Amino acid sequence: MLLKYLYAFLFLFFLQISSIINAQNVINSNLSYVEIEKRIDDYNNNPEKMWELIHFYIKKSKKEKNNEALFYAFRYASISSKFPDNIKYADSALITGNKSSDKKILLDAYLNRGNINMTEEYYQKALDDILVANKLSQEFGNDYILNKTIYYIAQNKIYLGQYEDANKELLICLKFFKDNLENKTSLGKNYQVYYIYSLMSLIDSNTKLGKFKENKELLKEAFTYLEKNKLDQYVPYFISSEGTNAYYSKDYATAISKFSEAIKLYNDQWHHNTEVYYLGLSYWYTGKRNLAVKYLEEIDKHYNKTKKLDPQFRAAYEILIKYYNSKGDTKKQLEYINKLMFLDRSYEKNYKYLYQRIVKEYDTKKLISEKNRIEGTVKTQQVVFVSLISILLIGFSFFSLRIQREKQNYKKRFEEILAQQNTSAVKLVNTQEQTNDYEENQITDYEFFNKIPGLNPIFVENILRQLEIFENENKFLDTQISQKMLSEDLGTNSTYFSKIINTYKGKNFTLYINDLRLEFIIDRLKNDVKYLNMDVKELACKAGFSSAENFSDNFRRKFDLKPSVFIKMMKDKL
Repeated sequence: MLLKYLYAFLFLFFLQISSIINAQNVINSNLSYVEIEKRIDDYNNNPEKMWELIHFYIKKSKKEKNNEALFYAFRYASISSKFPDNIKYADSALITGNKSSDKKILLDAYLNRGNINMTEEYYQKALDDILVANKLSQEFGNDYILNKTIYYIAQNKIYLGQYEDANKELLICLKFFKDNLENKTSLGKNYQVYYIYSLMSLIDSNTKLGKFKENKELLKEAFTYLEKNKLDQYVPYFISSEGTNAYYSKDYATAISKFSEAIKLYNDQWHHNTEVYYLGLSYWYTGKRNLAVKYLEEIDKHYNKTKKLDPQFRAAYEILIKYYNSKGDTKKQLEYINKLMFLDRSYEKNYKYLYQRIVKEYDTKKLISEKNRIEGTVKTQQVVFVSLISILLIGFSFFSLRIQREKQNYKKRFEEILAQQNTSAVKLVNTQEQTNDYEENQITDYEFFNKIPGLNPIFVENILRQLEIFENENKFLDTQISQKMLSEDLGTNSTYFSKIINTYKGKNFTLYINDLRLEFIIDRLKNDVKYLNMDVKELACKAGFSSAENFSDNFRRKFDLKPSVFIKMMKDKL
């Protein structure tokens, strides 16, 4: 009978899921290509949904034998996937472009593959594809694609460090995309996006060329446009541009502020190594070297994962080498020297123009010299190692004796704790020791209560009597108790109350409360076996401490013994 109901439930469940999926397919099947692209853009931060739409886009295009739409579907797939799938999709897009009768799709296909190749650092292949797209766009008179090729040629030149040339190209394409912002976006065209990209790249190249004043107006233009068109997703990129501008102006405080703000605002799937790198440099030049290294080591982690590193981040390894040299960590220093030497060989091969222009604190000869020196030091260390083993053996013997002595001390401290009276008796003894026969002084005169200038002895006596009640009723176990709260309950203010506690209890309020709690828990551990089976966290809670750590710290302070050690010894004694 139970199985019968279970099968019925499962049938209804799958029927409902199937209806939801079918309903979703019906919705998708009614979407136009432009609507599909818009939804893909909207799901930029949801890869699962985005890929569901991309696959649907490809399937719908093939079914309807629409090569133009199929090209754009493959282009989305190439942009959204990782190596090597992105190259495969880019090739598929180019094959589709060749089949299309619309030549603008073909040149857009070359441009797309050039962009993907540039992302994967195949710069010569990228430039070849982009130049083909540039030539075709001039032949067919397609101004949109022509200016996109100009944009990507500029990107290629930025990667190669040719900022002056890139700057000139960016001014041309920026003007075109800006002038056409009012054009209605159609399938495969997005003037707005390339206006934003061109503006961002122009600001970046200006920064590298020291044109900071020009960037002030461009950044103002960017933020105004983004706010007007509610394009919040691009705001952190331009905040980061402000940070780069500040860094190259040597305004490191502003740079740190801007890069930190940008990182908090990003809401996408990309690694933002530029911000991490410049935060590291900014902290380095403001003297916060330990913090700087944490950021720069993130660049190294990214390289370890991807085996790729933009040449602009090369200086991260120079700083890491210098830092670990200052720390005397030859192992880390040698690790980063080897990585930098490997990267330099790669840069010299793939970035010939840029590599010649990189300002290198550590050139190849210096790196080899430093490497040889460290390796020589390592050999010396091997000789020293044998001596260290002998010393360690002696040290081991010494520490064994020390541990044995420590165990004896633990036992002594344990017995001292056990020798204490029960909680209430301890309280009374403590009070009597601090007050020189507290009860006797209460009966004879008020000289005892007149120790604090400016406070009425009768008032002091009243507070002390109330404190005695407070202790006897274990009200100190309340985790919310505070100096302000208790002083108000006793009819005084925090300042007077603090003076009374310090004078008559011989400690500040925090220690006073914590010691009462510790005396309480020791009494329970001695007299109630169930407390011995509680963990430190439970004991802390029972005693009124805010956390196990706080309890343990105070236990060690008062008794010079860990609570876990005391509990173990108490169990052994039973």
